[in-house]
Amino acid sequence: MSGKRVTFIGEAMITLVQGVIEVRALIGQPPVVVGGVAVLSRLSNPYRATVDLDVVDRLLGEVPHLEVLRAADGAEPIQPAAVLLTTPYGPVKVDVLEVRQVELDMPSDDPGDRLHASAHAWANDTATDITLEILRASGERFEVTTPVAEPGPLVAMKLQAVMNRSLDKQGTDLLDIIRLTIDEATRPVALDQISCVDLSIADDIALHVDLWLVRRRDQALRRIHSAGGGDIESGDVELVSELLLAACARR
Repeated sequence: MSGKRVTFIGEAMITLVQGVIEVRALIGQPPVVVGGVAVLSRLSNPYRATVDLDVVDRLLGEVPHLEVLRAADGAEPIQPAAVLLTTPYGPVKVDVLEVRQVELDMPSDDPGDRLHASAHAWANDTATDITLEILRASGERFEVTTPVAEPGPLVAMKLQAVMNRSLDKQGTDLLDIIRLTIDEATRPVALDQISCVDLSIADDIALHVDLWLVRRRDQALRRIHSAGGGDIESGDVELVSELLLAACARR
């Protein structure tokens, strides 16, 4: 999926795309984009808006990205690991997801903590470039090219995130998982990537699929409906769980 171009029409995503430009200038390299912007960039039919920019930092540089961003003129720190940056089109919240090498070398006993580290590292290390373009009503265009997380790692990150989110955010994460797994553009890629990832990561993905899409399917469906996924039925959630579990099991 390298070399893809995504055009956002109107004003809804303008501060986020400009935020990528600002972050790149501040940290001196294109940021690896995850979260909602990545999901919308990968789907063939983006179905929702998003308001925050999420980036990964593998902490391989001399200074952590978060420290650099918070030192920018006009920046406001937001706890626990975010910053509000100013842009020509308004402020943008940037969440920085940090991954420490020790978390990978000495994995936690907790599957959620393990998957947080491994999924974000996987996303960082396999991200491919996408050109994000804004087309305004005035006809003005601007764009930025940056690495964006692939569908498989996005599913893994979303599965891990559900546990620690508010109820409305749980619904958004679960709906993203469903969309990524059934969308014609992302389904084959996500399933192939999950089927090829390190078995320890696949096992943790399977644990989270079983928890949220099998044992808590009814609860998940309610959350999905509350997040705007009224077209999703129990059978869709069951199908997604079967597809993901089969990929994890290399079937």
